[in-house]
Amino acid sequence: MPINISHIPNNASQTNRTNEHQQAKEAHRSSNSSDSSSNNIASQSAEASLGQDSVNLTHSAMRIKSLEAQIARLPIVDTQKVEQVKSSISEGTFEFDSTRVAEKLINFERDLL
Repeated sequence: MPINISHIPNNASQTNRTNEHQQAKEAHRSSNSSDSSSNNIASQSAEASLGQDSVNLTHSAMRIKSLEAQIARLPIVDTQKVEQVKSSISEGTFEFDSTRVAEKLINFERDLL
């Protein structure tokens, strides 16, 4: 899932990011010790240097996010199915295919390898 980040050159290094971070810290420090007009300039400068990055999500990423939200709204347990099984067990009518259960267990274990 590609993430496109705007306004950052491809060759941006850790040093550049560290320098920007240091400049922002210095601007913040100077805004605490300077008069109000220089406070505004330093704050605007720090905000401008930190607020230039943006992230664009692809259509696929947005679709995945939408699907995740839909799944999160679904109940974890199928309560109707649980009640049917409980009822059939208590009535003594619950039946299962041991061969099918064994096959499913074997397939599950095989998938783990």
